[in-house]
Amino acid sequence: MTTGTARWIRRVARGAIAAFACTLLLPLAAQTPELQIVEDAATALGGRDRVMAVKTMLLEGAGNFVGITSLRYDDDIGFKSAIEQLRDWRRAYDLTNVRARFELNRMVEYVFYIGDAPTRTIQGLDGKVAFNINPANQSATPAFGNQASGRRLEYLRHPLTLVRAALAPNAKLSNGRTQGKERLVDIAIDDLSKLTLAIDTTTKLPTRIFEMADNNIMGDTMQAIEFTDYKTVNGLQLPTLFTNWQDKREIGQIRIHRTTIDGDVGNLAAPPTLPTTQQAGGGAGRGGGRGGQAPGNPAQELGKGLWIVTGTTHHSLIVEFSDHLMVVEANNPERVAAVWARAKELRPNKPITQLLVTHHHFDHTGGVRDAVARGVTEIIAQQHNVNYLTQMLTRPHTINPDMLAKMGTFKMPKITAVGDSGVVKDSTMTVNLYHLLDNTHADSNLLIYFPASKVLTQVDVYMPNDARHIIDGEPLGHAPWNRNVMENIKFRKLQVETHAPLHGDVVPHSKFIEDTITMTQYLPGQAPESGGRGGGRGRGGVE
Repeated sequence: MTTGTARWIRRVARGAIAAFACTLLLPLAAQTPELQIVEDAATALGGRDRVMAVKTMLLEGAGNFVGITSLRYDDDIGFKSAIEQLRDWRRAYDLTNVRARFELNRMVEYVFYIGDAPTRTIQGLDGKVAFNINPANQSATPAFGNQASGRRLEYLRHPLTLVRAALAPNAKLSNGRTQGKERLVDIAIDDLSKLTLAIDTTTKLPTRIFEMADNNIMGDTMQAIEFTDYKTVNGLQLPTLFTNWQDKREIGQIRIHRTTIDGDVGNLAAPPTLPTTQQAGGGAGRGGGRGGQAPGNPAQELGKGLWIVTGTTHHSLIVEFSDHLMVVEANNPERVAAVWARAKELRPNKPITQLLVTHHHFDHTGGVRDAVARGVTEIIAQQHNVNYLTQMLTRPHTINPDMLAKMGTFKMPKITAVGDSGVVKDSTMTVNLYHLLDNTHADSNLLIYFPASKVLTQVDVYMPNDARHIIDGEPLGHAPWNRNVMENIKFRKLQVETHAPLHGDVVPHSKFIEDTITMTQYLPGQAPESGGRGGGRGRGGVE
């Protein structure tokens, strides 16, 4: 062998060795920062192999949740007082087949509210199929659209389920970053919106799972679950305290009392008879009104220049002034479209420029943004609603743009705050507004009085002939709230002939008196000194 040939062989050998070494290093070089965060989380939870070997998980616990949409006060005090107890909270996971069953009993226990009996909900998931189970007869009905996507995301809102999913080939990892004491990675599974996993920079244990989600009223909203109090369970480190956050407000906690790994969770598969396609048709949203069509939303004239436009459960008023119209209540976009269509029929040459908001609850403000998009230039509301309305109109709606967001830019309407009382009037119409005092349903509610026709309007407190007015097992229904309305009428010295509530029927004042006497079991102005029914704080209610 010549010297040159020997050198050539040595060079080839060295090259082959180097190439082989590079192939061994390729997996390490391909380890992205995003995947490293997920791998670190898996290691902290018990190791990748242990995490991927889990077949089932059962979580049992209890906790609480804030009734965000039904706060008496739209502030931190309201958040602390509007508590709903979550009992018999149970979540079963079949991790092999991506199935789950979520169960809980919900009990409203506000300090100022005693009403509904506990309600039980059972929700199922089988792969991409979501369904609901009737607790009484165990029959199943499908959940489509956003409900199904939401259920699939809920399945992933646990460190074990999300880390497992993030390690699968169909996971898309992006935007690995460090913020403070956390490392974060965005995780998208299949066609679902992304979730962000945060892990502790020291322990590598997951600290939070959060996402920016659409809220139909407040727009782009950060929803997060914080995980703490990790315990060892069957070779895994798993959290036992879940804290829910919405933006910067804590909205509830779940304490896990028992975690079972690889136990019997039962059959979580969807029933074979479950429909897999959504039937045509469907409702038009809460409060009535379909696609802006006026039919099905009849208008009843209550007096000169005053109409009530009825919906399925939620009603609105149209009030005529000399050169414009005012609408009382913008419940949701469908309802706004229907009322605006009816107003166009009644007074085609007068624009709707004023909106009166009765109080801040979601089912009475869900259409405010659409009303502004349709031309409302002034919103009138009790002063406790001003901050809420301002946030609603100014927060971004980029995830699911509504009518107002699609306009790009708009002129912020004037928000007129009513304190104890106020008046809206011109030469043809007078509307007197009063703060509904000492009412436990909402501290932002208005009494609306039309002196020319002696019509009184309010919402959520006196609801004649509305089925929700009577609570199962509590036939006296809203007795203290009827009493509250009566005392406000007396205090304001109003001469009422007709009640036109925004839930229930239009009735004469004599009917209101009769209902109040029957429900409270004592005559007006004859409240007992102590004890008895109808005193003090509210019983029953709706949102």
